[in-house]
Amino acid sequence: MLNTEEKFREIYEKYKNMVLKVAYDLTEDYHTAQDICQRVFEKLYGYQNHVDEERVKSWLVVVAANEARDYCRKGGKFTVLLSGTMELAYLMECENSIEKHLEQRAKREFLGEMLEGLRNKNVAWYEVFMLAEYLEIPRKVIAKQRGISLSTVDLYLRKTKSWLTSHYQKDYDEL
Repeated sequence: MLNTEEKFREIYEKYKNMVLKVAYDLTEDYHTAQDICQRVFEKLYGYQNHVDEERVKSWLVVVAANEARDYCRKGGKFTVLLSGTMELAYLMECENSIEKHLEQRAKREFLGEMLEGLRNKNVAWYEVFMLAEYLEIPRKVIAKQRGISLSTVDLYLRKTKSWLTSHYQKDYDEL
């Protein structure tokens, strides 16, 4: 449990960049990632008496990923490049920018669907997958943090990859 303001600040300083990275990886928008990072730490502040200090890093990763996916699913506005007429002029100069943007958005939405599907299938697989693949946390560290064996982490990753491939490979190939 996080009981003091000082401990909260210490955790914020230690993990703010990690939370920002998770949010940015899913949204590909720095300003949106900053907003998500702020919301995650606001939630942590509100739940600090209920979050175990040993699991705060995992909690932050999961909440950041959920916030980013929720933002994407709710149709977050990632298209704002510039404001007003400057945006229109910029888009007219760049013939391919609209197509590239739509392609990137489709891929982001597809990734969000995949991750949401995985989370709905098995929360434990999802959490291990996010820690291992997105945050590149070593499998041994994940096993220790979650209180499971290394072979269980490996099993979760194999099952996750197999499940994602069987459920989404065809759609991914069509993108």
